Amino acid sequence: MKKKKLIYKINKIIRISLYISIVIFSTITIGFIILANSLDYTIPEIETIILYDKDNNQYLSYSNGKKKSYVKLEDINEYLIDAFISIEDKRYFTHTGLDFIRICKAAMVDIIYGEAKQGASTITQQYARNLFLTMDKTWKRKLSEMMIALNLESKYSKEEILEGYLNSIYFDHGIYGVEDAALYYFGKHSKDLTLLEAASLAAIPKGPTIYSPIKNTENNKLRRELILNEMQEDGSITTNEYTNALSEELTFIGINKNKEETQAPYFQDYVLTILKEIPGIKEYAHKGLKVETTLDLNLNNQITNFITNRIYNDLETSIIIMDPSTGEILSIIGGTSYKENSYNKAIYAKRQPASTIKPFLYLTALENGFTSSTTFTSEKTTFYIKNNTYTPKNYNDSYPNSEISLAYALSVSDNIYAVKTHLFLGMEKLKNNLESFGLSNVPKIPSLALGTYEVTNLEWSSCYQILANEGKKIEPFVIKRITSMEGEVLYENTTSTITCAEKSDVYILNELMTNIFDTNIIYNTRPTGIQISSRLTNTFAAKSGSTDTDNWMIGYNKDLLVSIWTGYDDNRLITSRSDKLVAKYLFADIVEEYFKNKNTTWYQTPDDVISVKLNPITGFYGSFSEYTKDLYFRRSNIPWYLRLVPNVTEDNY
Repeated sequence: MKKKKLIYKINKIIRISLYISIVIFSTITIGFIILANSLDYTIPEIETIILYDKDNNQYLSYSNGKKKSYVKLEDINEYLIDAFISIEDKRYFTHTGLDFIRICKAAMVDIIYGEAKQGASTITQQYARNLFLTMDKTWKRKLSEMMIALNLESKYSKEEILEGYLNSIYFDHGIYGVEDAALYYFGKHSKDLTLLEAASLAAIPKGPTIYSPIKNTENNKLRRELILNEMQEDGSITTNEYTNALSEELTFIGINKNKEETQAPYFQDYVLTILKEIPGIKEYAHKGLKVETTLDLNLNNQITNFITNRIYNDLETSIIIMDPSTGEILSIIGGTSYKENSYNKAIYAKRQPASTIKPFLYLTALENGFTSSTTFTSEKTTFYIKNNTYTPKNYNDSYPNSEISLAYALSVSDNIYAVKTHLFLGMEKLKNNLESFGLSNVPKIPSLALGTYEVTNLEWSSCYQILANEGKKIEPFVIKRITSMEGEVLYENTTSTITCAEKSDVYILNELMTNIFDTNIIYNTRPTGIQISSRLTNTFAAKSGSTDTDNWMIGYNKDLLVSIWTGYDDNRLITSRSDKLVAKYLFADIVEEYFKNKNTTWYQTPDDVISVKLNPITGFYGSFSEYTKDLYFRRSNIPWYLRLVPNVTEDNY
């Protein structure tokens, strides 16, 4: 009897304890749910931007501040969805954010083993963690994760949460989301995956480094087989599908097109920067934007290969390629390696243009009465300016010590001639001209004639575009058109043309700038482009320039403008002869490749410009043995000695 009473008392205590536990648990649960529902966590609106090159090929998908793709749930393979459900959260479509059955099972396993052996996070919890929390393994983070999961489930559909989750998971190698994972590992879109490929991807997120099929093939194999087995038991695949999948062989690609150098990363970054500056576009981004750009992706990749072949040390480069007649920027190279340094030197780095400023000086001179044959004596000279002295030097301290023409001075980049021209015109003339071309705060100093004012490659290319486009300025651009995903036009570039220089003066200058490749123009030194003249099959106006720390090569014709800078990031002196020539050889590589299968023509001579065969060194008629070539003059500005010759008079032009 006493035993029965004791058992009765024990059972009563157990029942009361159980009731109390249930009440406490229910109170805590209800309070937890009420608190969770009072939170205000929202899934960020998805901003998707897709960039296309000039041939309408997609080369970047950009989503919510990251170079990654975002795909709708309906565009994700059913196998992939089922694989994640089977391995990560079997009761996903029936729970309310937390899987209490799984939590209890995990708790029992953890108690038995005395440590955390089994996870119980639902897909919603994992998504909450990806969006709002860290990976810290603390109770505070776990409780926050659970509350946020409940909050999200109270406001969003299962499909919305699952879509966001599949687009946010990390797959190692810097890859986020199933679309980029499919492209990286298998070179195909997520909707096109096979069953085994889907299982292979679903195996990775549990431990991206451990289960990456590229880093740990065997680990991935074992886990994807486990996933296939789970899918079969869940009924999401048939026994036949399971068997066929196990017999399949997988090939892994390992290329992240959103981040590879083959996708013009410097150009990408600049486009994304410009996008932010277009009024009203951001409000459409959550609906998705298609951005048609001016990128020539094939050319950009060829240039990257040329850089790899030409630069073997830590020499750096920046390159701008443009169609001068339209202002379209075809390529931007901001450095030798985007992986090593994503800083875009072509857009942001300011460097002295050195002698590449001289074409603008001589254009100013032509506009103020100079001609192709105007002469100054080039010799060692000290200039006295406002109680200060200035003693520029020619390259290698070489001087003709005689009168030379503007044509010769430009072809060999004679510094004495340049400074004399600058001072003769008045220092404000070059300053004003450069500022009218788009530069700002240009200093009025003697050394400006030798390029001591700093510019970015993009700024300098914009100035050269005017020369290449016969005096007409078109603002360079990278975005042609922006549309919504449905095709609504939201923005279209409109190019306005401004005349900055007379066509005839620019034509004469362009003809003069071809002389840097003329192997016959040699006196005290050689033309500056002679090292690559034999490699060029088309006519280009060009100018090189160098300081102790910079080298430039800029050249163009009607169809293409190429501007190249090379140097070191730390402004180290360039001492190697091969490093000094890299810009010139890159120029030859690029223009020859670009025009390999294209036709190009030179500028048409304006009606008010005539040519006379003269000695390009002296600017005068050549004797019987001297080299002569066509020099060009405006009809209204012919040297006096040409007018004395019967066949060279204005009546005969």
